[in-house]
Amino acid sequence: MTSQAEPRNVTGTGAVSAGPCTFRGLSLRDTSGSANVVTLFDNASAASGTVVATIALAANGSGHVNAPDGLRCAAGLYLQAAGALVGSVWVG
Repeated sequence: MTSQAEPRNVTGTGAVSAGPCTFRGLSLRDTSGSANVVTLFDNASAASGTVVATIALAANGSGHVNAPDGLRCAAGLYLQAAGALVGSVWVG
């Protein structure tokens, strides 16, 4: 049995978790009006390290990633986006 996930609100580039966590998924919508590429890294404070997930969003489009068994992020979780977003990243 897996633990429940906690949603972390995101609006653009920045730290999702400053410490170790388990990535469980995400639900995002582009609000920039342009194509938007979102990349999550196993890192607490910069867009570097191991890529955990990446998703391409059309202008004003949405996307979802589910990782029900979870992916352990030993250093934290950092989101890099090409533009503005609305949505959340789910961590356990």
